[in-house]
Amino acid sequence: MSGAVLRGLALAASVALTATGCSGSSASAGGGLDGILTVVAGGPPASLDPVKANVGSDNWFVNLTYDTLLRLGPNGQEEPDLATTWGYVGTGNKVFDLTIRQGVKFSDATSLTARTVAASLNYARTNGLNVSWTSAISSVTATGPDTVRIQCATPNPDLPGLLNQVSLMGSIISPAGLADPSKMGTESFGAGPYVLDAARTVAGDHYTYTPNPDYWDKTKIHWKEVVVKVVSNPNSALQAVQTGAAEALSIGATQVSTAVLDGLTVAYAPVAFMGVNLADRDGVVSKPLADLKVRQALNYAVNRTAIANALFHQYGAPTDEISIPGQLGYAPDRAKQLLAEAGYPNGFSLNVETQQGGGIDLLTQAVLQDWKEIGVTTDVTTDTTVGQWLGNATSRKFPALGFGYGAAPTYLLSLDWMLPHATAYNPFATSDPALTSLLAQAAAAPAAEQPALDQAAMRYVVGQAWFVSVARLDGVYAYDGKQLTGFNVSPGNLLPDIAWTIAPK
Repeated sequence: MSGAVLRGLALAASVALTATGCSGSSASAGGGLDGILTVVAGGPPASLDPVKANVGSDNWFVNLTYDTLLRLGPNGQEEPDLATTWGYVGTGNKVFDLTIRQGVKFSDATSLTARTVAASLNYARTNGLNVSWTSAISSVTATGPDTVRIQCATPNPDLPGLLNQVSLMGSIISPAGLADPSKMGTESFGAGPYVLDAARTVAGDHYTYTPNPDYWDKTKIHWKEVVVKVVSNPNSALQAVQTGAAEALSIGATQVSTAVLDGLTVAYAPVAFMGVNLADRDGVVSKPLADLKVRQALNYAVNRTAIANALFHQYGAPTDEISIPGQLGYAPDRAKQLLAEAGYPNGFSLNVETQQGGGIDLLTQAVLQDWKEIGVTTDVTTDTTVGQWLGNATSRKFPALGFGYGAAPTYLLSLDWMLPHATAYNPFATSDPALTSLLAQAAAAPAAEQPALDQAAMRYVVGQAWFVSVARLDGVYAYDGKQLTGFNVSPGNLLPDIAWTIAPK
């Protein structure tokens, strides 16, 4: 969350991240600069520019060199980083103030100020991959030497979540980087604990990082060197652990038993959900999908429990929603009845797009097999890259889209899925005034009132059967607990923090 694998918080289970110790490295008790950590990623980053990197799969490439305004801690709560205090001003969740830490320098030794923070955030909100997430922000200004104000045109209750190291928008870029954004794709311009060593980096193969001598908190620097090595085969990563060359990795559910037998510690937390998005709810290219009974039938036809158990074992759970428990269970006879009532007793045909990776294509095929049992036949296009998926998803040629999307608050989900503007998850810009009203109430509400209002909005959209959400799955990591500490994941924080907390014992 990926962002999802795609634009949301990316699907960590599809990334296959592995931390391996290089020959000659050491890890003595007490922490500090006492080793070389090599992290193996399943693919190269989309960009080293933090606002153009894929959230989830590219975080480790970016987090090493860019500090963020807030830090998502192991317990899922935001903590101080480059900002020391923060909060909404007044009511309505439109004005948000931050106090910037003093004495911080970028890796090029220039000073971090409120003005540089404001400039970085303004770049992020207008140039990032996730522009829907920042669409409510109208301006970011320095209101004093160390204070910044974010002004929103419409309520945004999740600004703290956008400013941490997981979401990446709060990664603060130096004036030198902003002066020539083209360089940010391959160089680093942050104020993080490490800097990219360009001379020892080969794009697409390995990325080498060394400590930032000007970092404001040297107690966070645990390694003499960090290398991000690109290895596409997750089985090779697990083999490295089995032979003792590796210390940690992200694994799929089918690899857990092997990892446990090898004595590795397994950590996991809910990370994403998968299913098939019934995107063409107005029947623009597929008339049947405009009928609520048809969309409900496609939900009732799917045996979520069987699919979740087959693909993800105990590290996944059936679900028919994207945030809270919904209402549509497995009832194929009811599905056939609804299709008949809608005028499709013999079913209909449907074009579907999906993508390889993380089990998304396998899950889509399982759903389509269940649909076949009620007479719905499909023609499937399977994309091999995120770029292909995004292009096809936004082309409005495919009424149904297989998806994987990372865990996110309801407000951020609504920006991609539920509000009437075109995105990869709402390509036909479906409009529902009742839903839009519910979401607006939730966005402007005080924090204590938001959960109930979010649940009401989610129950409504599940009742309208906008999607066939099938399984909620965990991101699973296996690591050598005798060698590493701080390799933390939790329901509130799905990505281990390589820049701050992962350290040798």
